[in-house]
Amino acid sequence: MPFHLLSALVGGSVSVKAKTAVLAALAVGMPFTLDVRWKPEYAAQPIDVQEWYQNAELTTAAQTRFPFKKCCDHADVVKTRFNVNRTTAGDEWFWLDGENWRRIPDDVIHWGQHAPNGQPTLFVYDGKETCFFPGDGGI
Repeated sequence: MPFHLLSALVGGSVSVKAKTAVLAALAVGMPFTLDVRWKPEYAAQPIDVQEWYQNAELTTAAQTRFPFKKCCDHADVVKTRFNVNRTTAGDEWFWLDGENWRRIPDDVIHWGQHAPNGQPTLFVYDGKETCFFPGDGGI
């Protein structure tokens, strides 16, 4: 009798031991990649700082555009310069992407919140701004 992977996983006459063995073999032998961005220097940060980065979430509006909820799940913090344009009624935040200034979309800005170090903090995923925490007290 031939062994069928699908029947082993979804039912049939295969024992629980066999199902477990198949799942374990898949978990160990199946090639996959993880997009992990947690860098070694992050582990040197105080635990409360690590927890802030791990728990920071996209704004409700930004969650409609991205398939994830946490700022750090897929995005990197971008080390860059910021510029504030105060010529309009509201502030506009810009970040330097290589040689181009790009405006940070309003729907990713966490007004009244800031990163543990108090510096403006921008998360970017695949060239798209996902979360931005203005500096504590401005730039």
